[in-house]
Amino acid sequence: MALDLDDEMDVLGAAKHRSKQDERYVIPENAPVLPSIVSGGRDAELMVNADGDAAVLYNQPLPEEIDWVEYDMDLALLTFVTYDGKVQGLGMKIHKPFRKYLSKAQEIMLIYMEDAKIPRDIYTAKLVVRNIGL
Repeated sequence: MALDLDDEMDVLGAAKHRSKQDERYVIPENAPVLPSIVSGGRDAELMVNADGDAAVLYNQPLPEEIDWVEYDMDLALLTFVTYDGKVQGLGMKIHKPFRKYLSKAQEIMLIYMEDAKIPRDIYTAKLVVRNIGL
């Protein structure tokens, strides 16, 4: 069987004909990634003091309980990991004034504020700080 190298194949042709609907990314139901905390109408605030005490306040329940939180100092991102191993980003970068104080924290309080006024659920999660130094 001979290989026919003269037969042209348009490998980029399929990419030209995608519709706008095809470009919208939808997280599959069984994916290990959850939508970010700041999404779907949920607001969140990060609070950190000079001693490294940290808290995230949010106004709608999270889809799953958080086991631990990872702070990537190089990317200035918080990632929340559930007991089932699913990951969920905060949905915003950590502002510069908070970064050095957040790196001192060993845990972070997660506070669900019902109607943005009443603390309904409060628990603490271990904070893992990663700093490669990029």
